[in-house]
Amino acid sequence: MADFVELRQYAVIILKRWWVLFLVLIFTLAIGYGITRRQEPVYKATASILVGQSLQSTNISTQDFRTSEELAQTYAALAQRQPVLQGAVENIGLNMRWQQLKGAVSAKPVTNTQLVEITAEADSPEEARIIADEVANQLILLSPTALQNQEFEETIAFVEERMASLQTKISEGQARLEELEATDVSTLSATETADLQQEINALTELITEWERNFTQLLNFLDGKQSANYLAIVESAQPSSSPVRPNIKLNMGAAAVIGLALGLALIFVLEHMDDTIKSSDDLGKLIGLNPLGAIREVKTEGYEGALITTRDRFSPQSEAYRMIRSNIQFMSVDEPSKSYLVTSSVRGEGKSFFTANLGVVMAQAGHNTIIVDTDLRSPVQHEIFQLQNPKGLTDLLREPDLTAVNFLESTQVPGLRVLTSGALPPNPSELIGSQRMKQVMAELAEIADVVIYDSPPAVIVADAAILSERVDGAVFVIHVGKTRREVIQQAIYNLRQAEANLFGAVLNRVSKKTHSYYYHGYYYKRSENDPADQANANWLQRWAKQLPFVK
Repeated sequence: MADFVELRQYAVIILKRWWVLFLVLIFTLAIGYGITRRQEPVYKATASILVGQSLQSTNISTQDFRTSEELAQTYAALAQRQPVLQGAVENIGLNMRWQQLKGAVSAKPVTNTQLVEITAEADSPEEARIIADEVANQLILLSPTALQNQEFEETIAFVEERMASLQTKISEGQARLEELEATDVSTLSATETADLQQEINALTELITEWERNFTQLLNFLDGKQSANYLAIVESAQPSSSPVRPNIKLNMGAAAVIGLALGLALIFVLEHMDDTIKSSDDLGKLIGLNPLGAIREVKTEGYEGALITTRDRFSPQSEAYRMIRSNIQFMSVDEPSKSYLVTSSVRGEGKSFFTANLGVVMAQAGHNTIIVDTDLRSPVQHEIFQLQNPKGLTDLLREPDLTAVNFLESTQVPGLRVLTSGALPPNPSELIGSQRMKQVMAELAEIADVVIYDSPPAVIVADAAILSERVDGAVFVIHVGKTRREVIQQAIYNLRQAEANLFGAVLNRVSKKTHSYYYHGYYYKRSENDPADQANANWLQRWAKQLPFVK
């Protein structure tokens, strides 16, 4: 199981940076194709040499065959030595040294045969053929073959002449013998019959002697065959198409190299990436409890930000309900009523998270208020499509006003919003004022849950000031975006203010990696489904029975 999870992590890493793998692959393929196109075509030709004379012999021994095989290996090695190659260079008139020719010539014995294949590579088919044939000729000249041929020429001519003469005599003798044997002895006298028989016997002995001599001469020629004899059995045949460059092979190699480099680069980038990527990183690197993860939702502006109202049974809505439960269970002994939501920098989705958390709190039957304390860049009124003529800043400037008169109702039953109001020149002073404490106490009296949307904790001190005045703080992190050192600085600021950090929420988790954080699955149904509505009502009744829920 651990191996499966580790493989899953690797798959998530690769999917997250698939574009790196794609770009590196395209780059290496382009380089491989460019190099291939720039290479000069190379052609190949192969000549075959037979070691020994076993094919001409009528009496082949195992020892002769084994000796020829061993000699074939020797001649294959000799074909790439200086005497042979230097002779080929000089005889052909190549404009190169023999060391250079060595790189273009190869020789190898054919397994379990007496053959040696000599292969030459050149810029043209004809040149490859000439080189291969010349190396074979030089190898023959270096062997005893030429000397053997010179010594045997006269002997072979004499033996063949004698064998031809004997063959003639044998033929004529056989004809004469057949003629004598066909004579009618009835017409001959006793003396003539005796003379005829004597002639037949003498001719028979003579023919036998001639045949014996012919056989001896034939065996003489057969016995003179040498194992150390070379002959070309197949002249060099050049290839019609170049053997190099091999486009398919080169592109395949480039693809393999590209995949390897791409994967290596992905894991190097992953190692260098110091952002938070999973819930495991929260505890190991930041020291925060993971409260949950929210999958990324594509929205245009602030429309569609309230995913928990549009689709209550989506995975995102279920994730918010899970986070709601985790936050509430963080304070079972002493029920918490006020929460601060912040992040390290802007753009991590803390305001969207605050709005949806307020929605699921209200859906669970809690009288919920969202307070927009981001007096520099407020967005809660835009998310809920509310007017913002007056709000928190006006309430803070007027000690006689009550908070309930500034609360705006939303389309979600049980959820109200205290918008920011006009942007002040001194937001930190207003947030840290005594009047703000009074407003927060008043809101705690009229609501079950109060959620404060705070500015980022690194940029300004507002989050640190508010964190010590609420029951707990929730930290929102955009997965894979904010650097770890920035998050650690924000956490340090909050802890310096003695904030009660409940934990962190991983926000905007990509769809590809969302299942990595949650291994369960959800049944998505319409809100009009009677079964789903019954389940929702049962959950609300169950939640109200908890000791920390009013």
